Amino acid sequence: MGSDMSIVTLAQLNGPMWAVDGRTVEVPAGQHPARTVLEAVPAAGGTVVELNVRPTGQEPFTLTLGADGAVTTNALTDPRILHWLRPAQARPATGGGAAEPGWHLFGAHHGSGVSTWTELLDGVELADPGSYSGRLLVVARTTLQGVEAAKKLTHRAGAVLMVPDAPGALPADVRRGIKVLSGVAPIVRAPWIPALRGTLTVSHTPAVAKAAAKTAAGIRSTWKDTP
Repeated sequence: MGSDMSIVTLAQLNGPMWAVDGRTVEVPAGQHPARTVLEAVPAAGGTVVELNVRPTGQEPFTLTLGADGAVTTNALTDPRILHWLRPAQARPATGGGAAEPGWHLFGAHHGSGVSTWTELLDGVELADPGSYSGRLLVVARTTLQGVEAAKKLTHRAGAVLMVPDAPGALPADVRRGIKVLSGVAPIVRAPWIPALRGTLTVSHTPAVAKAAAKTAAGIRSTWKDTP
């Protein structure tokens, strides 16, 4: 490890109490721990920080906090890490969100990007669409798999948010699939946001905030409250 990286230990003491590099931090009720604990990491002067996370009753794991505030890990599919960073039923942060209050998001398939867009839109992520009786913001990737998965949820969709899986133009078959899908549910195309690629937390830069606000406006303008 080079001299341009520092190490910080994040250890859960008891329930909502954590020690961040030796300093005690309490996670507020209703807030998932990652948000509070990561915000308490001391500023490292623009250098990369290795985070040794030690939740109670779990094996420790390592994250990397970049100079731009983005959190990454080599274990992108490790359920322990994903749940700690973005639990499915976490309450949204309040104040300043881009979305209308009460939007409930459901990922149509694995890897849809629903957790990222839940945070960007200050919404509520659902692990089970049956747990909420209202209209859903269905999230799917701009792939054939994503289109097919979204089709199964159009009867519940207030809108379908199509999240790009790569920059550039879509393949012709995907474009056709989205066009067909738009005949049964409102479609909103999310922009490609380079700052979100390969990260597990959202970097709240002005560019990201602008993209989220534009997407939220598109959802509001197309939202369908009735079947």
